[in-house]
Amino acid sequence: MPLRTREIELEERLLARCEAGDRAAFEELLGPHLAASRSLATRLLGNVEDAEDAVQDALIKTWKALPSYRAGTLRGWFLRIVYNQCTDARRRRDTRRTYEERTPVSRPAPPDEHAVHREALRRVADAMEGLPPKQKAALHLRVVEECSYDEVGAVLGLTPRSARVYVARARSVLRETLASAEGEDAS
Repeated sequence: MPLRTREIELEERLLARCEAGDRAAFEELLGPHLAASRSLATRLLGNVEDAEDAVQDALIKTWKALPSYRAGTLRGWFLRIVYNQCTDARRRRDTRRTYEERTPVSRPAPPDEHAVHREALRRVADAMEGLPPKQKAALHLRVVEECSYDEVGAVLGLTPRSARVYVARARSVLRETLASAEGEDAS
């Protein structure tokens, strides 16, 4: 029996157990997708605490909505719920914190290879914060979570072609933002 067929049969058995109220089956069903959901939520909300809250809320919504799950990949369906929960959480925020408020102030260290690497990562993270939420999520799902364009589209409510456009546009904006930041540093 092909591996994918066995995975589908296991998923169907776990879904049936979940519908009967088995929480252990629910944990087994969604456990493999929790790291991706936390990573996506952290990227969208900017901090671990809000991300954990959003994932917990998404798990509750998923448990309640499980009887309505019928098509697509379970991973994509669950990540869509997480994405929607993060979008709702962002809307509820009264004020938006700046990057400096979220990052502890540190003393300048002598430049070394790790410091240069950390600085480059910080610049990319700063540039990503400036992206619209859907572009940020599309890029994160494609690059970090290695989702296919079909999965990115399913999570974000887009066609695979539109998902490809969102990822391409996010990459383009990041390149422009990073290039202009380097130009400012040179002057």
